[in-house]
Amino acid sequence: MNILVVEDEIMVARNLCRVIREILQDSIQNLYHVDTLDDAEKYLQSHGIDLLFLDLNLCGEDGFELLSDVVSSNFQTIIVSGNIDQALRSYEYGVLDFVPKPFTQARLSQALDKCRPSQVQTESGRGQAKYLGVRHLGKTLLVPVEEITHIKAAERYTEISLADGKSLLHEKKLKQLLCVLPDQFQQIHKSHIANLRFAQDIVSRPGSSYELCLRDGTILSVGRKFLPPLRNRLA
Repeated sequence: MNILVVEDEIMVARNLCRVIREILQDSIQNLYHVDTLDDAEKYLQSHGIDLLFLDLNLCGEDGFELLSDVVSSNFQTIIVSGNIDQALRSYEYGVLDFVPKPFTQARLSQALDKCRPSQVQTESGRGQAKYLGVRHLGKTLLVPVEEITHIKAAERYTEISLADGKSLLHEKKLKQLLCVLPDQFQQIHKSHIANLRFAQDIVSRPGSSYELCLRDGTILSVGRKFLPPLRNRLA
């Protein structure tokens, strides 16, 4: 795992890096620390990471300036901040977790559990995001999740379909998105997530195959292992 820590208080940064190393141990490939938004942006331009730890107040700089640019990226973000009043806003942007300062090892371990492979096997959304950041024409668009009808895997990306018929590409994979999306989003196939608020009914097809019909007429394949939980959700 490649990790970037953005924290301006040197003692806090040292402690945070130490605790991260104690929790993740050999699963860390690289752990790098910077103390300004400019240095963070430069690092991200030339390095791929799996996880970002971000403080929201960096010598007067607003961490949301960086967060709004990286929410569309293919890594997860954990906020570590004393600005507890910004927790809800952070979750709305689709962060994986908000860890308040002063943090404990137990609380940090709880946050890191959310991005460990053994912990992310979920079929329904378990986050609180109200928006998904999507890069479009060189800018980050904050798309309200309530406008998303379904999401499908598209090679290196995921394709997000909106109620107005538009579609956008996102860098996060399906499992990563389920970690930040709210629970009305359900995985129904290895390649599809559906917003159940747009679901109409499940249709059985010849050959014991199943499809989910959305209210706009979209038909999505349903994988057999995803059928029982989907039926329970729509009952």
